Amino acid sequence: MKLVKVIIAMSVACLFAIGYQASSANAATWHSGTPSALQGKWRQKTVIKDGGSQHVSYNRVSITKKSVETNSFGSMPDLFTHIKWRKAGHHIYVLHARRFIDGYQHKIHTLTIKQVSHNRMYMHLDGHTCFSSKHHLFDRY
Repeated sequence: MKLVKVIIAMSVACLFAIGYQASSANAATWHSGTPSALQGKWRQKTVIKDGGSQHVSYNRVSITKKSVETNSFGSMPDLFTHIKWRKAGHHIYVLHARRFIDGYQHKIHTLTIKQVSHNRMYMHLDGHTCFSSKHHLFDRY
């Protein structure tokens, strides 16, 4: 009888020990809103050469607490809302957001932002360099 009680007690203790170790420690890595380090107005200078003349255009990004608005080459602005973010590395942020223009499709877009300094950053949408390239940084203004 004692042996049965000892075996039951040991098996219950093992189950609790296994269950305790399986808990995840990264539950709080995703945050709502946008990182305060990125909030503000940003612009990227683009020079368009047309024959013998040059035109200067600015791509603009405005980052608030709850949204990211991009305006590329004077087109209709893209508005990203319902933002969740996490820090992926040293001054590298990954944002998951919904784009207003997608309507009710509820597609989640990934914005990856690398802050080079306090006033300069790169920004990539869904892994593409449509907003930034290696030579065209966004500057805070």
